[in-house]
Amino acid sequence: MPENVAGKHILPNYSKQEILEELDRILSSDLFSRSSVLSNFLKFIVEETLASRTDSLKEYIIAVNGLGKSANFNPQTNATIRINAGRLRRLLHTYYLEAGMTDPIKIEVIKGSYVPVFRSHIITSKADIQGKSDSPSNTKANTYSRSKLTLAILPFRNLLPSDEYQFFVDGFGEELTRIFSNSEEIAVVAHFSTLKYATHIEDIRIVGADLGVHYVIVGSVKRSATKIRVNVGLVETMNGMQIWSKDYSHDLQKDKTIDIQDQINDDVFALLSGQYGLIINDTVRLVGGEMKQDLQTFDAILWFNLTQITHSEADCILCRKALEKALLKDPNNVMCLIILGDLNLFTYSLGYKTVEDPIAEALKLLDKALSIAPASQFGNITRGWANVYLGKKNEAIEALDYSMQLGPLSPSIKSTLGFAYNCIGEYKRGLVLLKEALNLNPYCPWWCYLGFYFAYYQNGEYEEALHYTQKMKASEDVYIIPLLIAAAKGQLGLILDSKPEVALLNEKFPEILANLKLYLSSFLLDETLVDNIIFSAKKTGVNIT
Repeated sequence: MPENVAGKHILPNYSKQEILEELDRILSSDLFSRSSVLSNFLKFIVEETLASRTDSLKEYIIAVNGLGKSANFNPQTNATIRINAGRLRRLLHTYYLEAGMTDPIKIEVIKGSYVPVFRSHIITSKADIQGKSDSPSNTKANTYSRSKLTLAILPFRNLLPSDEYQFFVDGFGEELTRIFSNSEEIAVVAHFSTLKYATHIEDIRIVGADLGVHYVIVGSVKRSATKIRVNVGLVETMNGMQIWSKDYSHDLQKDKTIDIQDQINDDVFALLSGQYGLIINDTVRLVGGEMKQDLQTFDAILWFNLTQITHSEADCILCRKALEKALLKDPNNVMCLIILGDLNLFTYSLGYKTVEDPIAEALKLLDKALSIAPASQFGNITRGWANVYLGKKNEAIEALDYSMQLGPLSPSIKSTLGFAYNCIGEYKRGLVLLKEALNLNPYCPWWCYLGFYFAYYQNGEYEEALHYTQKMKASEDVYIIPLLIAAAKGQLGLILDSKPEVALLNEKFPEILANLKLYLSSFLLDETLVDNIIFSAKKTGVNIT
């Protein structure tokens, strides 16, 4: 058996108590009540995993301590544990298709391991998939638990005339799994768990329910005499809908296949991963609308992703409630600690009502998160932001630089870093990262363009700065967009043209305008830039005191 590390398998959004409650539901079901052996098997490996004793989950220990076998049990000659592990996997699979269809957590025992995996459960059933789910009356019954998005990369299909390039085809699944496993936003199923689908074609909705994933990446490889073509697609497993696909065509050079594969994999990762990649954007779209009113369904991390797009005050308030609720259940939830810290910082800059001392509270949350997960890339980026708010430029740069060493730089990470460097006043570094991010994935949130604005405005390129304000689409609660439009127009002498922005600012944001330098200086360390924006906005008629 391969060596196992249980900590990677426990979703931080679920407490031990919640997992034990799921275990009780399973053991109380008719399926498991009829098999004391499998019930004891499952109970033992779950409890050992939650107690961080995964090293003990070997065949001998399970047999003797879990199933009451004699001390002379020999796993080399007795296959009881391996046989029962197979039975347990099949019984769990059946349970989640029947009695456990609406359970929020899915407990799995992946082939090749005795360490259980705890995942967000896609609530669906094989029966629904094979005929019932097409009925409109059943559509509302299918919902997601998306505390952490889950993804599987299925084996790519070999459509080549021979097996000459089979190594190239197989490499996509392995490499994409490795790359996406570095993402803090997405949990990735081990590639060996998907290998059965290399020859066994199944409805993608059944695959999703079987693996417990929200999305799958699929692909195929074919070639002509001179070209090799790779098609990659992203499929949402609840409805089996393909939400993205792309064809990659390269000259056929066998000695360049690894380079070709790396280029394709990097592009797929850039387009799909991160806070504004297609996976998270599709998730926010899919569970939006009326589901936003249900904090149980539209959970804390999704609220945060939504606030990164809208930045509306109402969404930020609901996000805070969801995060605080999640942290009551699990005070050591690293991701929720980090994003609540980040929420405290940016809502303060936007002038929204927040905690009494948002910067101190953010630091407290980040200290706790990084004491648990010191190598969290997102955590170290947010630590950099906290230092920006403290006015500590060198410490901010140190934290941001360190975060770049902790994992691959997805477009959302690059844009966040680029924006941060520009807010610090490191415009050349910031612009390089922002341009790279946009080249990788043009679907960035509005605040990325703030970084461009600050760099071009400070360089006296006011027309270019004004151009980037046209790309900023956010909630009307955000004061900074009309302010920057007015400032750029003021520098260009477009005083009459700035009347709509001036009227909006004076009418809607008088409290912020009364303390404008305080708000701008909270995240902009270049005092000259702050003074120039205020001076130019005043020229247009903005009532800045």
